[in-house]
Amino acid sequence: MQPYFQNDLVTLYLGDAEEVMPTIPTDSIHLLLADPPYGVEFKSNRGGHEKIHGDDSTEYVRNLMSLACRPLRRGRHAYVFGPPEVIPEQLTATTNIIWDKEIVGMGDLSQPWGPSHENITFAVYEPSKANRAKGYGKLSARMRQGSVIRAQRTNGAATLRHPTEKPVRLLRQLIESSSVMDEVVFDPFVGVGSTLVAAVLEGRRGIGIEIRESYAEAATKRLEKLRFQEE
Repeated sequence: MQPYFQNDLVTLYLGDAEEVMPTIPTDSIHLLLADPPYGVEFKSNRGGHEKIHGDDSTEYVRNLMSLACRPLRRGRHAYVFGPPEVIPEQLTATTNIIWDKEIVGMGDLSQPWGPSHENITFAVYEPSKANRAKGYGKLSARMRQGSVIRAQRTNGAATLRHPTEKPVRLLRQLIESSSVMDEVVFDPFVGVGSTLVAAVLEGRRGIGIEIRESYAEAATKRLEKLRFQEE
């Protein structure tokens, strides 16, 4: 499959992750960082964004995440935003991380409480069921840290790019903790490219997939700007 955008550090595919992921070679990825559709039908009373593709079935999302694990090297790390129900069985030794957004998010504006945090599951990839039963996969992060990470969520005009865009500062912390220079970070639901931007800024390489061309175009523009400035 031909990339939508590619340079010496990143490759971005435009298409359905379910179709693109099987084409990525096994054992070619060092870190999986995914913000999948959660199966919770994201909504807010603020308009401007279309329905998120796949955001209506937890089982569908779990199957997508199982596919996303296939190119990941055994024993390497994964970070998955969202509820634990979307975590496939191949991801073991899980730890719940709390992302403190520092400011209140939109969420469902009909409710009196606004979300100011989000769950991130840290896990280790172990494809063998027998090995998981033996407790394999308990590889610690390269840098042991607390389970609460504070990074202000994207706000203001930037939220117009994508309804659930994650801050580059947050993604850089995860990438720094679980990979080393020149390794490959994979995001199968790349949105407007924050993971790829973070990977480049951390001296890693990146592979991403996005189904919506408007988001892929926005990601491409951000990646092209990196040679001139940091985010």
